[in-house]
Parts: sequence; C-alpha cells; structure tokens
Amino acid sequence: TPRPPFDDLIKRLLCLHGYDQTRQKRPVIVSVDIPSGWHVEEGDIGDEGIKPDMLVSLTAPKLCAKKSSGPHHFLGGRFVPPVIADKYKLRLPPYPGTSMCVRIGKAPSVDISALRENYISPEFLEEQVESDPINQFRKWFDDAIAAGLREPNAMALSTVGKDGKP
Repeated sequence: TPRPPFDDLIKRLLCLHGYDQTRQKRPVIVSVDIPSGWHVEEGDIGDEGIKPDMLVSLTAPKLCAKKSSGPHHFLGGRFVPPVIADKYKLRLPPYPGTSMCVRIGKAPSVDISALRENYISPEFLEEQVESDPINQFRKWFDDAIAAGLREPNAMALSTVGKDGKP
C-alpha cells in the first residue's frame, strides 16, 4: 500500500488517467522500474497503483511488468555482467550501438488515418487577398497561431504558370 506523502500523489495521478476535458490530452505517465503502488511481483494489486503509459525497466524487467498494459516498455541499463545474466537466466535483448535503452515488447501499431487533421476554412475570395504575398503569408500564419493549430508552420506551396496550370 502506498505510504504518505506518495499515496495522495498517486491518487492524483490516477485521476489524470482518464482526463480528456475540452479535447485536451491527459499527461503522459512514465514509470521507472516499478510503477508506484505496484507489488514487485504481482503488479497492481487492488487497482490502486499508477497506470503508466510507458514503463522503463531497469537492469531487467520485474515480474510485475507482465501486468503493465501501457503501450510502451523499455529496458534501461546495459550494465548486467554476463555472469549475473547466466546465474539468473536473464534473456536480455541486444542494445543497438551505444544505446543505454532498448524497446522491449511489441511497438504499438499506429493508425495513420487517425493522425490526419481536418481544417475548415472560410471561402477564399481573390479580392480579399493581400497584393503583397509576404503580407498575405504573415496574415495566414498569424491566423493559424491565433486558432491554436498544432502545427501552424505546416504548409504546402503550389504555383502555376501564366496559363493557370500547375
């Protein structure tokens, strides 16, 4: 059972797990080694522990990692001597290059179509366009920032010849 003062903090983090008011995303929770409130072997007994989005196991995954339902699991610390790995029958993954961390488990699949943003714009009237293209760009860019777009600097440029064709 979590002890004070951490018990209150864990309760607050648990409340954030379902947070999605006014399309704001909830904070991402990363647990290092054993998530707070979890038993080292049996996991989240009583459903009172933190629900991490990412678990970073140190040295080797603990048994409780099997109970983690978060989409990301990494192993940190490539410092286990071979004699210790053999003694405890640890099957540790290879670390790429000089990396001190490696993803373990299956990477989450990404639905690319879910990443697409739909933008709704007012009608574009040629008589409302600035004569100076730099001033027009500045106006559009300022509008994008004011609208709170996630990537106001994302854009596409298209040009046409005198005949009006791309």
